[in-house]
Amino acid sequence: MAIRFIVFGIGGFATVWISWLSLIFAFDPPSKRWLSPYVAVPLSLVGALMILYGGGQWGRWAYLWVFVSVPMVVSSLALLSKAYPAMDFTFDKPLALVLFASPMVVSYLLVQRYYRRQDARRAGPMHNQFQNPESVK
Repeated sequence: MAIRFIVFGIGGFATVWISWLSLIFAFDPPSKRWLSPYVAVPLSLVGALMILYGGGQWGRWAYLWVFVSVPMVVSSLALLSKAYPAMDFTFDKPLALVLFASPMVVSYLLVQRYYRRQDARRAGPMHNQFQNPESVK
């Protein structure tokens, strides 16, 4: 389990961030390219799937929102701060940490709530069947 987490979880996390940074820098005015955008987009999806497998959550596809929420928010704020110089305050250190962590926390809580409801719905009929055998008659 630990090897799977290290190889796939951490490797997938690094893959997602390298591909997202590559996408951000590709559309930056100096246009520094690490990867082609045609490679970076599928590579970010592969990295997110690697994180799911490494974290033991394979098949729970909603957790992809947790991994993708941070790059989406950070990249959109970076693009907005370049278009609107008055938004440069968003990248001050304390506020940047909050902006970096909050999308992941919020999306994790929402996804966790979603799967708790799903598990309760799936367990409900089975639990009632075992609890009350006379309801089968």
